[in-house]
Amino acid sequence: MEIKKFNKETDYDEICQWWKDWKLPIHPKEILSETGITISKDGVNICSSFIYSTDSYICFFEFAIMNKNTTKKQREGALEKLGDTLLSTAKDMGFKLAMTLGEDKQVRTAPVLHKWKNENMNDMINTGLSQYWKKIN
Repeated sequence: MEIKKFNKETDYDEICQWWKDWKLPIHPKEILSETGITISKDGVNICSSFIYSTDSYICFFEFAIMNKNTTKKQREGALEKLGDTLLSTAKDMGFKLAMTLGEDKQVRTAPVLHKWKNENMNDMINTGLSQYWKKIN
């Protein structure tokens, strides 16, 4: 698997297609962080996500998305590689804690998040969201 920096100019149209394929909203290019990571295999982009910096020791990982038109074999290990790469990049940037939000139903389909600490937000805002965080070692 290859790791590459997400390039807004050359990769944006592709990620928009991924959002369409999953029937998700298209996010404007301007809100995407400059720190994006894409995992590819054999020249095919498989998944991407973005690191959002704060002025504290916490960063956020957001807009994780996978290419729906890849095979199970191509996808194997890609999300784990993406998660590991995001964490190591965040560590190199000086962050000590990573956070993300996810719908409760995503937890069943995103085994990577099972390893993260979880705070169910339903009692607070009743939206079916959970907040996940992981200490960066």
